[in-house]
Amino acid sequence: MQHFRTVSGEPPNGGVPPGTAFYPVPTPVQPAAPATPAPPSYCTHVCCAHLDPRMFLPPQPQPEPQPAPARWTAPGASLLGNPAPSFDGVDYLYPQDHTLFHIIWDRYMKMDTPILGPAFEAKLFPSGLTVKDLIQRLGAPDTDDSKYGVMEVHEMGDGKWTAGQTILLNSDYAKKTLQEIGWDEKRGFSTKPVWIKVHTEA
Repeated sequence: MQHFRTVSGEPPNGGVPPGTAFYPVPTPVQPAAPATPAPPSYCTHVCCAHLDPRMFLPPQPQPEPQPAPARWTAPGASLLGNPAPSFDGVDYLYPQDHTLFHIIWDRYMKMDTPILGPAFEAKLFPSGLTVKDLIQRLGAPDTDDSKYGVMEVHEMGDGKWTAGQTILLNSDYAKKTLQEIGWDEKRGFSTKPVWIKVHTEA
């Protein structure tokens, strides 16, 4: 049997016998690939997995700084209600030494009645302050009235307290500094704080 070949060496008519209808096989249409999401705006490399993605976000606008007030009152920087003034470019130098006080405001607290955890307020005072200034800073008027003062109290344990020295506003002892009567800068730091109870006969 004689076989025919085209110039390219392939069988003629694609190998289909003559007289046979030829219908090309349609090429199947491939479904469209899903849209690829946009890459994140931050690094997803394994070396950055431990970092917060917010670190890679573009910088956010920051609020404009507010102007500093012309005057301020520093905590503990006022005596007798007169704040220490401060102006732009002027710093207030705080005292170096301070004493820690635990202040019991209940002036009716009885020493012979056990009290567990009395209400108190912790305050720092300059150790060079006079006792009179301390009493007035705690609310006593600017007078030499003997009705006002402070009483040092000592915690004995199990809710028991004992009274120590009482210093009245008009006494000579009130003219001494906290350091001079033993309420120095060690109290509240390397030793126990000073427990005092406000004293008034008003």
